Amino acid sequence: MRAWLDSVPLFPLILFAGVLFTAVFAARVNRITGLPVAVVVGLGCSLSLIAAATLSPAPSGLSGACLTAMDSPMGRGLLVRSDRMLNTWLFVPLGFFAGLAAVRRAWVLVAAFAVTFAVEGLQRLLPELGRRCQFQDLVDNTWGLILGAILGFAVGVLLDRVPRAEQP
Repeated sequence: MRAWLDSVPLFPLILFAGVLFTAVFAARVNRITGLPVAVVVGLGCSLSLIAAATLSPAPSGLSGACLTAMDSPMGRGLLVRSDRMLNTWLFVPLGFFAGLAAVRRAWVLVAAFAVTFAVEGLQRLLPELGRRCQFQDLVDNTWGLILGAILGFAVGVLLDRVPRAEQP
């Protein structure tokens, strides 16, 4: 199975499938959750990007147990091109849309935090992906989620205070 996975570029396929799934089911999720369609689409596309980037097989084939070494969470790695920067900024959009939704639906933000643990857990449980389950990735993903959530929550509060034009 690994030879087949190595020959197929799964990142674009997973991303496309996730975005397509989001487009098809956004209105239904809107009706069930009461979240605005734009927020549902943002959450779905963010989750699709995260799944494509973290759950497609690694080109290097490196895998291993969760590591416990951790650098400074807000160290130089967040500002220079590195795996740490990518892990952090990958979760900012999810945090933004979850923070936006959390103004009225706090459970969305709680669920978004569960995604960081789910990603590392799946990488640990599926060694055929060739990905490493690392504690530092969990920290970086969480920082990205927090940064996005702060921004999204602030925008959500501001949007809530803007008076809506009444329909005739």
